[in-house]
Amino acid sequence: MANTVVINGDKRKFTLNPDLKLYALIDAGFVKTTKGNFNYEHPLYNDSPYNAPTKLKMTINKNLSHLTMVVTDRNGLQKVNIFKNKQLAPTVDLLDYILKDLEERNILQEVKD
Repeated sequence: MANTVVINGDKRKFTLNPDLKLYALIDAGFVKTTKGNFNYEHPLYNDSPYNAPTKLKMTINKNLSHLTMVVTDRNGLQKVNIFKNKQLAPTVDLLDYILKDLEERNILQEVKD
């Protein structure tokens, strides 16, 4: 886990918003694990979420101070770079939409260099 994360192939950096509230995580669909961390998984799909080739996975630690964020294959085992394939442009658009939503909910914020 880190303070600042970059999705494989993306140029943007993200960190947790300092105004992050616990209820915002729950409203956004984060699930509390047995260890107290918060997990978020969202399929990145074009047609059907059941056939999604990739998914966004995030984990925020129980202290709300560190996070991990990665785009994986369907099984969640391999990292996938969705930015290098032009056919995955709709998937990138969906990822951008999700990240924008998480920013608007004061969960994430983009780090400007």
